[in-house]
Amino acid sequence: MCGRYFFDLSSNELKNYYDQVAPNATNTHVRIGYNEIFPSNHVVTLALNQESKIVPGITRWGFEGFKKGQLMINARSETVEEKKTFSKHFKETRCVFPMSGFYEWNQEKKKILFSAEDNDLLYVGGFYRIHKNGAGFETESVIMTTTPSKSVESIHNRMPLIIKKNDINNWLSDIEFARNYLSTDMPELALSDAK
Repeated sequence: MCGRYFFDLSSNELKNYYDQVAPNATNTHVRIGYNEIFPSNHVVTLALNQESKIVPGITRWGFEGFKKGQLMINARSETVEEKKTFSKHFKETRCVFPMSGFYEWNQEKKKILFSAEDNDLLYVGGFYRIHKNGAGFETESVIMTTTPSKSVESIHNRMPLIIKKNDINNWLSDIEFARNYLSTDMPELALSDAK
């Protein structure tokens, strides 16, 4: 997956998530990314709260790396548990990135938007961590990638791990379900020229 996605606030569901977390963003002087999302933006992610209820929150897209300026934004589903940086967080603090679609560039360097064929939202699997950042702490998140479906493979050899809406709770709460989901065939997507 390339490092951009689309968060369309004209979607009632995305607007609802955004409105729930926006007051927290104001209080912490964080600007939440919307519309075209870039790595390092603060984004809306879904996770379980202490009562095991799915709630939206704010995370910064990307784990700060070991080198200055390094940002790890994606994790390969095939090797996530082999990587020390990712393994614990995949096992313990999974999340979902709700989005309208994601971007890739074709060989002519033209930006393509991939979205659900029924114009519904996409829910992309990931995980998060609480990371010490200067004098404080920040919640950082990573998107998982996998083998692409036919609709994506002609443009890119990876795609985000798309979670079916009715599987979100299981993805968040059940590690065995999540492990098995890593090898799920990805859905076919609609593609259009990005605006």
